[in-house]
Amino acid sequence: MRIHRMTTLGGVVAMLLTTLTPLTSLAPAASAAAAPPAANAACPQDTGQATCLLRAAAGGGDRPLPNGAATTGGGPLTAKDLQEAYRLPADWLGGGQTVAIVSPYDNVAAEDELAEYRKVNGMPPCDADFPCFRKVNQRGGDTPPAPSPAWSLHGTIGLELAAAACPNCKLLLVQADDESLASMAAAVDQAAAQGATAVVPMWGVAEHEGQGAQAAHFDHARTAVVAPSGMGFNSGGRQTVPAAYPSVIAVGGTQLHRDPATARGWNESVWRDTASGCSMYELRPAWQPRGACGTRRTVADVSAVASADTPIQVYSSRLGGWGTAAGTPVAAAFIAGVYGLAGTDSATPAGKRLYAASRYLNDITAGSNGTCGGGICTAVRGYDGPSGMGTPNGTGAF
Repeated sequence: MRIHRMTTLGGVVAMLLTTLTPLTSLAPAASAAAAPPAANAACPQDTGQATCLLRAAAGGGDRPLPNGAATTGGGPLTAKDLQEAYRLPADWLGGGQTVAIVSPYDNVAAEDELAEYRKVNGMPPCDADFPCFRKVNQRGGDTPPAPSPAWSLHGTIGLELAAAACPNCKLLLVQADDESLASMAAAVDQAAAQGATAVVPMWGVAEHEGQGAQAAHFDHARTAVVAPSGMGFNSGGRQTVPAAYPSVIAVGGTQLHRDPATARGWNESVWRDTASGCSMYELRPAWQPRGACGTRRTVADVSAVASADTPIQVYSSRLGGWGTAAGTPVAAAFIAGVYGLAGTDSATPAGKRLYAASRYLNDITAGSNGTCGGGICTAVRGYDGPSGMGTPNGTGAF
């Protein structure tokens, strides 16, 4: 397999994250003249099944500088920024591992959008020499489900954030028939059957009686299943699955910006809109310390940037080209990429490895997402609900 070396040059054009409302049709292809969507392009109409946890906005049509540019502060975070902030290897990134993104319906533009993101961020193309992109349906076939522009950003952003962490990973988009938990669970099974090192479902379903019937679909030996913790509406209260399942790595969100005054060069705190809390139904896994939730599962386990105040640069035709993304699915997709980059092939549960390797994580000790006590909604030293064990400091915990 060909392993590629990253290149970097400085500078990126700042873009603005705007207030968002749903769209009903696919935006035109990227161009400076394309009218940006008026509101949140990421969330379809609520169907009472999967909950949209993603935020996205057009960036005004401006194109970032090529060759893997990093910001100097003030603009949306680029792939290079994330690699620097989380001390991921700066050269020869990854190789051979597969990261799978699970989202519902067909994303017809996913391959082209990923190609543009990779080109501008200085990543090798997915071509005949390096076949790093593939998409399948939940049965592993090539016939896609019906398209859904409203859900398309979930797949695109998942692919791009996984690539940001692991440019040389193979990327697999598994498209479920619909947004039901049963279909999504089948798609996760398919991702594991395809040999994925890490799988990230880009959605959540509110906890409910009977959710345990699907739990086994999110428990696969040698595959890390990574899921977004949710949004602030469920902080301290009802959580979402699959994040609450004991076999899943639940990912919370942080706010991240450059700070030359710190030894790290970055300042990171809990994002006020991330979710955390005690599961209503799931028991605490053996590898998670007993805390304020007692015998029940506590969300989250680990975290990464997800704040709408420090958003990520993404590319999507639905946004009219370059835009920004936020929400815990952004963090979860990036963490899945970190698992791909680490390339650990171990039967030891991913959660057990994570909790045993705190020295390879940035302990987040500032910020909160609510007023519940016991470290459930407020960052404290060591483990806390909003940030879990912390954020990546290299790949040693993964």
